[in-house]
Amino acid sequence: MSAVWLYGLFIIPVVGILMVLVARGPLKAWVNVVVTGINLLYFLAGWFGLFRTGHSFAIPLFHLSGFSALVIGITLFVGFTGALYSVHYLELENRQHALHGEHQQRSYPLLILLFYFTLVVAPLWNNVLVTWGFIEATALSSVLLVDFHQDRRSSEAAWKYIILMEIGGILALFGTLMIVSGEPVSMHTATWQGLIQNAKFISPIHLKIGFALVLAGYGTKAGLVPFNAWLPDAHSQAPSPISALLSATKLNVAMYGIVMTMRVLAADDMGRYAHLIMIALGVLTVLVSTLMTISQHDFKRLFAYSSSENLGLIAIGFALGPIGTIGAELQMVNHSLIKSLLFYQSGDLMAAASSTQIQKLRGFALAYPWMGGIFILALLAIAGAPPFGLFISEFTILYAIMHEGAIWLAVLILALLALLFANFLRYALQMGFGLPSDAVEKFKRLYHQMEWRAMVPFGLHLVLVLILGIALPFFLPIIQ
Repeated sequence: MSAVWLYGLFIIPVVGILMVLVARGPLKAWVNVVVTGINLLYFLAGWFGLFRTGHSFAIPLFHLSGFSALVIGITLFVGFTGALYSVHYLELENRQHALHGEHQQRSYPLLILLFYFTLVVAPLWNNVLVTWGFIEATALSSVLLVDFHQDRRSSEAAWKYIILMEIGGILALFGTLMIVSGEPVSMHTATWQGLIQNAKFISPIHLKIGFALVLAGYGTKAGLVPFNAWLPDAHSQAPSPISALLSATKLNVAMYGIVMTMRVLAADDMGRYAHLIMIALGVLTVLVSTLMTISQHDFKRLFAYSSSENLGLIAIGFALGPIGTIGAELQMVNHSLIKSLLFYQSGDLMAAASSTQIQKLRGFALAYPWMGGIFILALLAIAGAPPFGLFISEFTILYAIMHEGAIWLAVLILALLALLFANFLRYALQMGFGLPSDAVEKFKRLYHQMEWRAMVPFGLHLVLVLILGIALPFFLPIIQ
């Protein structure tokens, strides 16, 4: 397959944005479903061609390697299921609570498609400064979605989100410019491949300071501790489909910027410096995020801290060579699938309970075994229970740590994962069993109105997570 097909990944969302602008009423949301579905199928055809040839695809403007294809693939899949669930979510919220006005209803399909577009293009573009620009645009295009309900709490979360995103963006820009300015290629033509090939000509001080700034900047956008103050507020206040996209796609795109910059340092035999910083920040993120899950009363904030914990593990994995890279990629896929499923379900739970309080969902699984069972399974899956895919990816990362001889680090991570599992098991028992609350009884009446637009995303995500846990996914590449 010709590499020219990459242009389609850019063009299809642009056409979709134009169609949303001219569409009217409920048709706007369905345009998103069609556009994201077509883009997903279009991408899969080209992705199979990429792996069949075993080469990266590169044309003017765009470049697709195994790793960027993985990040884009996750975005396209979650973007499609998120668009489909959004149709149900908007109708459900409007029918139950009328929490938003007509203007928000009209603007939501356009804003979410703009957000989707920036997420797809950021890992696709070959110029490092343009990549930075689109990663920055992911924040600018999503801030209004965070403040979708336009109340005091959502507005506060949106302001915190955009301020920290812009601070992180400035740091990442300074770091990128420091690296690019030391490379013997014009900044206007600086590509990831050019930086890697010419890394040996860049002064070590430029690389070290530049990577530190990039890690702090993109680490803010990826939710790494201590830069993750925005994450629990934004995830808890945004509409549930947006929370899913923030957690399952935006964090991955930010991590893409970190990993690609780390590859530049590795090409100049400075990989150990980058790896040590990545591991230190990853361990700190896992430690703090796990401790924050001990006492949570809001299930969306609980899921947000879990996102930070998973990104910490991903950062550790990418710093541990080929084995760790496989584990990190698996972790990225599994976390995205499970966390977006949990956030989709939280939309229905929040609509039923008019709250995100864990206590109000007491007895959920007993009152409605089918829906409650999926929710409990998803909670166990994100905690790393077998036979779900996250168990395999966490095991792979632990094996990579031990393979590097860091036994004490492996013991620490294992202890934190055990604590996290115990915390989520406790929340699962608390929400799943016991005397059903009034909100759960209300949910039983609500659930009879749910349609395939909600059940299809739930089923697709759960089935894929089970497949990834049972069948080892050999198709995931080592970063090329």
